[in-house]
Amino acid sequence: MAQLRAVLWGMLLEAEAIARDAGQDVHARLKAISALATTAGAYLKATEQADLEARVQALEAALQQQPRMRKVL
Repeated sequence: MAQLRAVLWGMLLEAEAIARDAGQDVHARLKAISALATTAGAYLKATEQADLEARVQALEAALQQQPRMRKVL
């Protein structure tokens, strides 16, 4: 997941540079803006997924450390 986030971050930086470059063709800048929006959404999902995975792992570790409760009839 970290590698995906790093790649997406690099794409965001590259698209931002193209979008801000006044020397670029208008169509190239518009495509870069669209790519920024799409990539930003993917980056957000990847970040949320990584955070969620870390939280689940922490919960699972905490559950394993707790003593097991016996069922009482």
